[in-house]
Order: sequence, then C-alpha cells, then structure tokens
Amino acid sequence: MTDTTPRAAEMLLAVRRGAPRLAGLGDAAPRNMTEAFAVQRAVLSSLGARIGGWKCSAPPGQDPSGAMLDAAGLRASPATWTVPADGRIGIETEIAFRLGRPLPARAMPYTREEVLEAVDTAFPVIEMVVSRYQDPSKVSPMEAMADCIAHAGLILGADVPGWRGMDLPGLVVKQSYGAEVQVEKRGGNPSGDPVVPLLWLANALPHHGLALEAGQVMTTGSCTGLIWVAPGQRVTGGFGGFGEVTVDLV
Repeated sequence: MTDTTPRAAEMLLAVRRGAPRLAGLGDAAPRNMTEAFAVQRAVLSSLGARIGGWKCSAPPGQDPSGAMLDAAGLRASPATWTVPADGRIGIETEIAFRLGRPLPARAMPYTREEVLEAVDTAFPVIEMVVSRYQDPSKVSPMEAMADCIAHAGLILGADVPGWRGMDLPGLVVKQSYGAEVQVEKRGGNPSGDPVVPLLWLANALPHHGLALEAGQVMTTGSCTGLIWVAPGQRVTGGFGGFGEVTVDLV
C-alpha cells in the first residue's frame, strides 16, 4: 500500500455512499497494478466485504486487467437488481468459472491444463456495471482498475454439465432487454477464448501478493459489449447449449 492508497479508496468509497461521481483520482491515482489492487482491497475492507471472485480480461495486443468481486454482489438467477439513482446501469453477458481448489503462489507458472483441473464448474453470468467516474473512458487503465473496472455485481446462472467438452469460444451469445434482442452472435469474448484471461489471472495475482482461492468465481469478459439500460425490464443473457441468466431491473 502506498501513501495515496487510502486517499484513492476514500474518494471511491464516497461515490459508493452517494457523493457525485469523480472526474478521476488525480494525484491519488495508482501508478501500477499492485497499487490498483491495493485500492480495490482497501475499498472492500472499508465496506466490510470479502473477495467472492474476480473479473479478468486479457485481449490480444492489450494490457490485461483484473478486479476483485464483492461476495455480497454475487446473486443467483433469477434475481432483481436496483438501478442507481441516475436511472441507468450497464449489462454484459459473460462466461464464468468457479474454482474447486486454490491456486497458491509457486515458482513455476500454472499451465492451462493445471488451471482447468482446478476449476469445478462453468456457467453463464450477467455482470452489472456501475462506474464511480463521470466518464470511465477518460480515466487511466489503473484508475479503472482501482474502481474494480466499474463492477457492481454478478448474476450467476446454473452450473453447466459437460462444459469441458464444449467449444466455449464459439458459443452463440444472446442478450435481451425486455422484448428487444440487443445482441445475438457467435463468440465475442474479448480474449477470444475465456480460459485465456483465467490463466493470466492465476499466474498474475501472486506477483501482487494475491492468489485464487477455492470457491471463488472468475468472470472472463463481456461477449456482448457494454450496453447501458434503464429500469423496468427483464434482462436475459446466455449462450446456446450453455444456459441463460435473468435479472429484473427496478
């Protein structure tokens, strides 16, 4: 933790508690991933929260990113979600995994096979997105990470039998808002294969004093893109042959 970590955490906490959104963190912004994770952890600690999982992304040619998920924000589908006072929330349909055993720090990197062996199950999710910034596109990547990459919550679908034999990168994703189909296409994970960011996360976290734990949920990036919506409708998201998730926005 640096001397700016408590200040950055307090700025983000103030917004969560009702203060106006931030233009940015200014000179309290984290300078690297270790500092960004420290801000995330400080925010969760102040909220009395525990880490229930992670969001991660590792697109080709771009910097990877990860964020802690508040365990209290993980809800089983079907669910109801209250939209913020400004009247909109972001929604994204994704593929997620749950670990059956921990992946502690070690000298050698984990292989793809070792990470998959540690996974207990996979399932569809809808991520609920709320930024603590006025315009999240105008903050630095480390500021975005400090804010848990605008994570608000995760709606979890049912475990998928036989997921190991499925073509996860090639599944058809569909997301609807009320009667409107917003997205329907094949693939769409920003990393191409949803296992890629999971493997990156397992090997990156120990460099920042962190590690994946048994029971944690890892969601691996939006297959639909981020879409902002208003309350009053049911959102349905899922993948062909992989199940779906529903959340009523109120």
